[in-house]
Amino acid sequence: MLIVCPNCAARYEVAEGVIGPSGKNVRCARCGTVWLARSAAVIAPETPVPWPEPPVRPGATDLGGPPPSPHSPRPDPGRAERPSAPPAEEARAAGEDDRAPRPRSLAAAALIGWVATVVLLAVAGWGAYAYREAVIAAWPPSERLYLALGLRS
Repeated sequence: MLIVCPNCAARYEVAEGVIGPSGKNVRCARCGTVWLARSAAVIAPETPVPWPEPPVRPGATDLGGPPPSPHSPRPDPGRAERPSAPPAEEARAAGEDDRAPRPRSLAAAALIGWVATVVLLAVAGWGAYAYREAVIAAWPPSERLYLALGLRS
């Protein structure tokens, strides 16, 4: 028999007689959730609940104008109306920049990360050297490190 955790969907294979007809409290080994597992014979199959139909508003499919008459001329699909000004010119006139921001290269991002790491380690090393007496007073086992590095006699 297969039981499934209702919280994390972990699946467990259990012998048929272990659960019993009244069910048994079980705990999920993955997430720790406790739930009542029931025998497959006791569980009735769930009937799917149909989704409610969305309410139809009057005029929701109305596109704003009367339907074209069958005798009216149809527009040529190959010929589209031309706008008065190209979109790029309109954007420049509105003060918008049509160029997307240029993403930084991966190498530049990696270089920035390495430089930041080196600076951070240098500052930490300087602090450990400049404030070694305070570090030793706050954490006495560090005195052995300073002795090994020759920074304390």
